[in-house]
Amino acid sequence: MKKYIENLFLVLFALVVLAACKDEEGTEVGNDSQPRVTLYKYDAQPPYNGDNDVVLRVAANSKVQEAYYFVEKTESKDARGISADEYANLVVSNGQKIEGINGVSDVDLTITGMQGETTITVVAVNGGTKNSSFVTFKGLDWQDIADGTYYFSVANIKNMMGESVPTTLQYCANEEGLYRLKDVFGEGYSLKFTDTGETDSDSYGRFKIVRVAAQNTPLTFGNYGAVGVRDVATWQNNDGYLDNGMYADNSCFFWVQYFVSSGSLGYGYDEFVPND
Repeated sequence: MKKYIENLFLVLFALVVLAACKDEEGTEVGNDSQPRVTLYKYDAQPPYNGDNDVVLRVAANSKVQEAYYFVEKTESKDARGISADEYANLVVSNGQKIEGINGVSDVDLTITGMQGETTITVVAVNGGTKNSSFVTFKGLDWQDIADGTYYFSVANIKNMMGESVPTTLQYCANEEGLYRLKDVFGEGYSLKFTDTGETDSDSYGRFKIVRVAAQNTPLTFGNYGAVGVRDVATWQNNDGYLDNGMYADNSCFFWVQYFVSSGSLGYGYDEFVPND
């Protein structure tokens, strides 16, 4: 009886091992059953525009002989009303072949100029076998409000940027409450801010209360590294210090702090003044 139980255990153990091996087929490099790619999204860095451009890493397994990608508005893709297999054939027929993909390999693509909800589909091919992977990206649609001048308040920043720079106030047509002052710190580096939905008033009139989240600039300060900017409320993690506004004439003020990883470079009221 004991010998029977031991033999039964060995049989069951072998079945478990075989099942585990079957589950792993297609995931272990060199033991792939289907051509597949894995997609990774990264922020596009200047001179590219991270609001409308993206870096897509395409990582292929050992069964991929070639791969194609196709970019279109998500609503257009959905409106086609076709099966996954039919869409894979469309991508291969109408998309672009990814050079450098063959077997275990990876390629970075920079895809530019996207506006609105967009789907990027990549099809891995091996003979007649095709498998699709996709990612989505929301390209921001910026619309001009007013040209004008941005005035810096912090001495350390004035030393790098000057007293002021020309810029354009814009709003995002597909992200409610989002604004930016275009390229204030250089090409690809705008100052973004958001409408909180609340208002206040001072001696100059009523204004929308806005928020400036922490964001990067291209500036560096000596050996201290990259310079960032944020409003004082974000810096102090206390909305009692929130004092940024946009008036009806589109003029704006921002109580902001400039900083490096090791500390503060100063804070003050930056301003945007529209042209007459």
